[in-house]
Amino acid sequence: MPDIGHYTDTTTLILGETGKYFALLLFSVLTIRLARRGMKNSTSNKFNHLLLAGAFGVVTVVIGYLSLCQSLGKLYSYYGMNAFRANRLPQAFNLFQTSSKYWNRADVLGQKGVCFLLSGHPDQGLQLIGAAKALRRGHGTPFEDFYAGLYFFTQGQHSNSVPLLEAAAMDETYRWSVVKLFAVMDLDANRTAEAAGLMEPFLQADITESDQAYIVAALKLADGKKAEAQAILNKFPPDDLSPMWKARFEKLQAEIHH
Repeated sequence: MPDIGHYTDTTTLILGETGKYFALLLFSVLTIRLARRGMKNSTSNKFNHLLLAGAFGVVTVVIGYLSLCQSLGKLYSYYGMNAFRANRLPQAFNLFQTSSKYWNRADVLGQKGVCFLLSGHPDQGLQLIGAAKALRRGHGTPFEDFYAGLYFFTQGQHSNSVPLLEAAAMDETYRWSVVKLFAVMDLDANRTAEAAGLMEPFLQADITESDQAYIVAALKLADGKKAEAQAILNKFPPDDLSPMWKARFEKLQAEIHH
């Protein structure tokens, strides 16, 4: 199924860049026309027209240079996000770093911050995400909010995690992931009914992810369906699990065999 969010981002980027360089082309044409008119005018008007053409030429060059830097920054950031989504974190960080050399905007600071968070450097990551928010007068992007919220979740700091995840869930890209994290929080706090309520619309969906498997297996176990819970856990070998989910799977296994 096409990813509408990424398609929209790509289309917006292309249209924005096209419009920018079309405007730059108009400035260039205007500069050339002014220069030609100045050359054809009488001596008294020639200097003024050439001076005006020169001024437009300087402005065009400056705008062109800034536009090129901005475009390269956006391009490297775009490919950095593609690498990030493909789980190529080192390549993504390098692309974000290159992007910031051309155009050090708030979004790139946040993107580098997320890479630091996921690579085990939380202090640097949170600092960059905070700097990105400061540039936007306190506003984060769903991308930053989700991964910062995920980091605080892994640290057991739910009071810090929940507001960020709620903000990220406003973006459809992260809504399903946030629902699962909230369900896990409920399960961790022995609020089985609340977790079941959150997951009810999704219980018939195919189980393709370890977090989803953990939640559904835990709900099956709470209903006394040990065999069904075990069958779900068996689909995800321990060696394929991250440390966080491996520990939770082991906890369920212990409860099943208790």
